[in-house]
Amino acid sequence: MQNLFLELTLLVSLATIVYLMSAAIPRIEDKKEEEDNGGSKRSSLPLDKLDEVLLKFKDKFLRKMKVFVMKIDNLISKQLRSKKD
Repeated sequence: MQNLFLELTLLVSLATIVYLMSAAIPRIEDKKEEEDNGGSKRSSLPLDKLDEVLLKFKDKFLRKMKVFVMKIDNLISKQLRSKKD
């Protein structure tokens, strides 16, 4: 069970590192070639929308984690004060 936890932690941390590095690299815009037949454009993935969604998710997640950490900190402080008295 301990090995599973360590492997999951390692994979999650590697995924986080890859995500942060990919977010730091500026996007290279490919020039779309227009066809002579009708000027139809190549369809591509909406990476800008995906970036916006991931940014919103990251902001919400970090805010919730901040509140959670603050609650845990208050709980520990109360426990320490009660042990002190």
